[in-house]
Amino acid sequence: MEACLQVKNISKTFPGVKALTDISIDFYAGEAHALVGENGAGKSTLIKIIAAVYTATEGKVFLEGKECNFKSPKEALDAGIAVIQQELSIAPDLTVAQNIYLGCEPHKGIRLNYKQMEEDAKKVLDEMGLNIDVKAYCRDLNAAEQQMVEIAKVVAKNAKVVILDEPTSSLSEKEIDALFVQVKKMKKNGTAIIYVTHRMKELFEICDRVTIMRDGCKVAEKMIKETDEQEIVANMIGRQNLTDYYNRHVHPIGEEVLRVENLGNEKRFSKINFHLNKGEILGFYGLVGAGRTEVMEAIFGASKYTEGKVYLHNKEIHFNSPSEAIKHRIGFVTEDRRRTGLLLEKPISENIGLPSLNAHAKRGIVNVKWEEEVSNEYKKKLDIKAPSIKTITMTLSGGNQQKIILAKWLAAESEILILDEPTRGIDVNAKSEFYALMYNFVENGGSIIMISSEMPEIIGIADRVYIMREGMISGELTARELSEESLIGAASITSEANSK
Repeated sequence: MEACLQVKNISKTFPGVKALTDISIDFYAGEAHALVGENGAGKSTLIKIIAAVYTATEGKVFLEGKECNFKSPKEALDAGIAVIQQELSIAPDLTVAQNIYLGCEPHKGIRLNYKQMEEDAKKVLDEMGLNIDVKAYCRDLNAAEQQMVEIAKVVAKNAKVVILDEPTSSLSEKEIDALFVQVKKMKKNGTAIIYVTHRMKELFEICDRVTIMRDGCKVAEKMIKETDEQEIVANMIGRQNLTDYYNRHVHPIGEEVLRVENLGNEKRFSKINFHLNKGEILGFYGLVGAGRTEVMEAIFGASKYTEGKVYLHNKEIHFNSPSEAIKHRIGFVTEDRRRTGLLLEKPISENIGLPSLNAHAKRGIVNVKWEEEVSNEYKKKLDIKAPSIKTITMTLSGGNQQKIILAKWLAAESEILILDEPTRGIDVNAKSEFYALMYNFVENGGSIIMISSEMPEIIGIADRVYIMREGMISGELTARELSEESLIGAASITSEANSK
């Protein structure tokens, strides 16, 4: 069978760094071909070369046997190579139809033909089995619906090659199933799929072939039916026995440090009651849109709650801003590290010192000496892999970026950490390192609230779990009670049943 897309002897060198070395892979029409590897393995660089974001230092890309010399991502897209990035590229202030046909809008004379655009968009969505209003603004859609609009953009353009970069990182199990239906349809229609994920389970559900990368090199290529998770992970990290990377720790749990009573905010969430103990990892599980993040943002002072009370060390508090929460030793690792967690164009040191600038300033001037000392300290403690604390944050892998976010809250001497999807988009080895840092934090008397949509993570890490559905808490489970069945059962309880 002739390959639809080929990369031959691709190498890429950045100043001081060789990101890719002699990569050759064939991608076939009607197949889903997985690219896996630790953060920094070179997957993103290879994708960007295929999509003409980067130019290869050496090697060539061929589409249907013809060498590609694209000058821009638009030229690659026009030729049939489409990329759906992990960070969605939805234009929030445009409608669904306008997003689907962005850059290739139908015209009537010199004007855009909105009627045709909406009719065509509805046809695409109907064929995908999606009930999304083409006139709705994308800012009003949830994460799963926005992801489906991204898929619709690709379907509308009849792409020959579709690259999916961590497409399920913000989706629930139900929404992942809906995404997989669309991927299977694209495969059936002869599209070549390049699928990048850190979730091993997905490889065996949707992919036909897998290429494993490590340190910028291709180390193995396997048919999915001829391999297993243990072999893939071993190739990714270069050693065996990392399948149980949760490695649950037994740690002492002390007195109550945070209590929430009947918290509510109109239609976003209501009747929220929970408590957090010293030395505890408290999980919050639920489908996307269940209201978990909104509750934590309200407690942290990033948004408002209209009813209920919050108690910190048995004293009622009400933070009007995150800065007040920070002063009370509460930190928040947000879900979207690139948009709300980091200053990507700034060095490591400025990111780590950011929450503590006021506390350590001298007469209103940044204490650069303290900032550099604490940054070097946490770079060493957390094993942040970078040449120095002056390295620009956006150049680091996802796992190291996540360590920097954790470091800034540790440097701020946080006693309570709220972690929102803390391991989203990082590889198994980086996860293992991050879990070890979490355990160390609680073993030293800290407390963690961890929001996660990954059932294995919740089951493997949490001491206790609250489950949310439709803005309400629908269940509470201890570590002994945790299982996929118990989590799904509690997450499926209706709000009517919960309110009785």
